[in-house]
Amino acid sequence: WICGNMMGRHRVFVIGPMCSINRIISEPPSHRECAEFAAKACPFMVRPRMRRNEKDLPEGGQPAAGFHLDRNPGATCLYETADYRPFRPNAGGDGILFRLGEPKRVDWWANGRKATRAEVLASIDGGFPELVRLANLDGYNALADLMARREIVESTLIPA
Repeated sequence: WICGNMMGRHRVFVIGPMCSINRIISEPPSHRECAEFAAKACPFMVRPRMRRNEKDLPEGGQPAAGFHLDRNPGATCLYETADYRPFRPNAGGDGILFRLGEPKRVDWWANGRKATRAEVLASIDGGFPELVRLANLDGYNALADLMARREIVESTLIPA
């Protein structure tokens, strides 16, 4: 979705750490080359202390579908998968979200370079309480599922 050219079989989603846990994102996929370019060049991804620029937004704009964490996570995941499905959320902002299939490859970036394990874990720790809050609204099974998903993501990180 960065260059506008046709996609191949494998698509790379540029996602934050919370999206890597719940495997849901509001933005479409990219080619790997485009995703890596974004991770190296996008000012929001390269500068973890940068805030979203909300000046001069078009009138009538809508929030992203589902629930959006309004923060700079500090680490970005390039999530490659051959399988994803669009869907409409039953809560939060209206629109289309993408449910991601099993990853074929996962790469983590921070500050325009490959991220360290510590950077990714700090990013996960920063947003995870909000996912826990939302899971608690859905009950014990949702919270147990969330904890299991976090363990899966952490198991894919480079060793300490």
